[in-house]
Amino acid sequence: MQGSDVLPYVYRVTKYDPADRDESGGYTGAEEAVSDHGPVETAYLEAVAAFAEDTGVHELTIREP
Repeated sequence: MQGSDVLPYVYRVTKYDPADRDESGGYTGAEEAVSDHGPVETAYLEAVAAFAEDTGVHELTIREP
């Protein structure tokens, strides 16, 4: 896949309320934007890997973990 190709599915996994995002997707809420780093971020990645395996996905790209 080339850098200009559009991915068929894109999901954002986050603990932050989508209402707390600006037009470009940047977080604007009151909670620190890095409060999901570390163990919470690890849990996100493990959940995505488990969903992918369970549904038979053999390849995926994780951007900006």
